[in-house]
Amino acid sequence: SIGLFNNYMAKFGVEVSYVDCFDNEAWANAVQPNTKVIYCESPSNPLAQICDIGYLSELCKANDILLVVDNCFATPALQRPLDLGADVVIHSATKYLDGQGRVLGGALVGSDKLMQEAFTVVRSGGISMSPFNAWVFTKGLETLKLRMQAHCNNANQVADFLVNHPNVSTVHFSGLSDHSAH
Repeated sequence: SIGLFNNYMAKFGVEVSYVDCFDNEAWANAVQPNTKVIYCESPSNPLAQICDIGYLSELCKANDILLVVDNCFATPALQRPLDLGADVVIHSATKYLDGQGRVLGGALVGSDKLMQEAFTVVRSGGISMSPFNAWVFTKGLETLKLRMQAHCNNANQVADFLVNHPNVSTVHFSGLSDHSAH
């Protein structure tokens, strides 16, 4: 995302401010009169930082700003940003949604009005997934919930091991775990 914003969007005069995703005050202070979109990746890559999507939704609604959430890591199996107030959610089909790394693609989810605007850009730009790749992607969705639960179970086993390991002094959790030790 940073590459997209810095290398391409800037060429079109788009100004970007970066904030610490944990700092709600920084998000609020970053809002300018010309702010049109707040974009967050939660959990973030690679640090798995979690943004307060509910707070960001309230901030955006109060300032007539769109909230876009990149939900590639959590997937809809673990996090549903639209239910938390996001306007648009981005999913990578290439990562967890497919589950096998067989296709290159993504999904954009939001209201009918916003998706119609996005579809106009996609249609004009010629960006589309082949029917076969769409089928492969759909097949991957059939096992998404089971795969994400397995990922979580495995991550919790690793965390349990590390929390109890004598050579590990601190284990940090992203907020999606049920662990209480930090």
